[in-house]
Parts: sequence; C-alpha cells; structure tokens
Amino acid sequence: MRFLASFAMRGRSQAVMSALVLAVASLFVPPLSILSSAVIALVTLRRGQLEGLVVAGLAGLASGLLAYMLVASPAPALGFVLLWLPVLVVAVVLRVTRSIPLSVEAALAVGLLAIGVIYLQVSDPAIAWREALEPFSQQLTDAELLAEDQRAMFLEEMARWMTGFFAAVFFLLLVVSVFVARWWQSVLYNPGGFRQEFHALRLHRALGYAGLLLLGLRLAGFGGGGGLILDLGILLSASLMLQGLAVAHGVSALRKAHPAWLVAMYVLWFFAMPQVSMLLVAIGLADLWFDFRARVKKPGDS
Repeated sequence: MRFLASFAMRGRSQAVMSALVLAVASLFVPPLSILSSAVIALVTLRRGQLEGLVVAGLAGLASGLLAYMLVASPAPALGFVLLWLPVLVVAVVLRVTRSIPLSVEAALAVGLLAIGVIYLQVSDPAIAWREALEPFSQQLTDAELLAEDQRAMFLEEMARWMTGFFAAVFFLLLVVSVFVARWWQSVLYNPGGFRQEFHALRLHRALGYAGLLLLGLRLAGFGGGGGLILDLGILLSASLMLQGLAVAHGVSALRKAHPAWLVAMYVLWFFAMPQVSMLLVAIGLADLWFDFRARVKKPGDS
C-alpha cells in the first residue's frame, strides 16, 4: 500500500496510471474502486484541488477511450467519474479545513444529495427498486434459495430499504476513500497523523438531534414502513457508526489495550453485523453528549 501511494506521488502520469488501472481492476474486484478513488483524494490532499481535478479528468478520459475501444461505448467510465468527483470534493474540504469531522459531514451532505436526486427522479423509489430487483428475486427462486410464496415479501422488504442503503454505501465509499488517502499521506509525510485524527473523530451534536428526531418520527408512525424518514435514518446511522468505531479505537488507544480487543470486535462484527452495527451507532450517538474518550483514564492515572 505504501508503494502504491509513493508511486502515485511521483508525478501526474503515475497518478493517472494508478487511478486508471485500479478503476479497471475494480470491475473484477470491486473493493479496488476505493483505492482508485483514494489516489484522486491523495493527489488533491497533497497538491491541491486543481491537480486532483486534472488527474481525475485525464483518468476519466483514458477510461472512456478504453471502454469505447472494448465495448463501443464510453458509458462504463461514467461510474468511475461519478465516484471520483464527490471524493475530490470531500478531499478538498479536508485539505482546506484540516478537519476529519467536517470532511465526514461533507460526505454526509453528498449522501443527502444522492437521496434527493433519487426522489426527484421517481415519485416512489420503492416501486422502482421493486422492479429493478424482480429479476434478482426470480434468480433466487429458480436456484431454490427463496420460496415462491416468500418472493413478494422479500421484494417488498428489500425495496423499502434500498434507497437508504444505496446512499449509506455511497457515503461510506466516499469516507473510506478519503480516509485511505489521508492514511497514505500520513505514512508518507506525517507518520501517526491519521491515527490521531481518527481517534479524535467527533461529529457535530446537531446530527444527534437529527437522529433522535428521525427515531421519534419513526416510532410515532410517520413515513409508514419506509419512505424518506427511513432513508435519512439509514444514512445518518452510517455516520454515527463511524463515530462509534472512532470511539472504540480511541478508547483502546487511551487504555493501551491489546490489539486483540479490536480484532475480536471486527470478527464479531463480521458474524453479527446488524447487532454490532446498531451497537456502534448507539455508542456514536451517545458520544455526541458524553464524550467517552475525554472521560477515559489512561493507565497509571489516579
């Protein structure tokens, strides 16, 4: 990973090549799209928004030409650009403000914009998702992984959650890409810097009030079984989950705990993702008021 960051920082052509190769490889190994976006973010953090825009533009043009030669259409390259540009914006916020919380909140704003665009495009996103998921549910039924009498319920449940999940995944892609870029920058130029920034991550308390408001509206029955309130709640939960992770890492560092504790948390998260995710959201929400890291005593303190 250090070699990749160092190579991308050698010059513009190396940065464009890195972003392009990783983007093409992500068609076969999707997580590599994070590294591709991180290259754009790293260039932006280190050399400024203009250079980041130039690298993203050249890499987008090259990927479009490559797609045109292979499939006679530049359309596949559009997906790369639609991720690179928001990543560039979030990286600019981080470069200008030097604030990890503000960059996360900028990514959250992009996620809100994504939800807004979806609702402007279709009056009822759940119906559109239901139609889009119909072939997938049929494949599950044909493979005998889903009973025919359960398919309608499966479609209904998936469709009402999909808009929020889409926005949350998009938000996390932006944040993780910029975090990887910040870590690379730290490794190359400021060892240990990203670790300190992430351990201190604490979002604005207004997000906590917004979360409580959305929860209250859901409990009161507003929005029915889905809709905008659910979508906003899912997106906001993703940001609070990040803060919960920062609390776990920060407290572990303050207490000088063995790394096995964090490893165990991630293993448990893998096997019980919904439960651990909700626990992290709850910790992140509570931390907005209680600031757990400020209350933790270091070993040896009286």
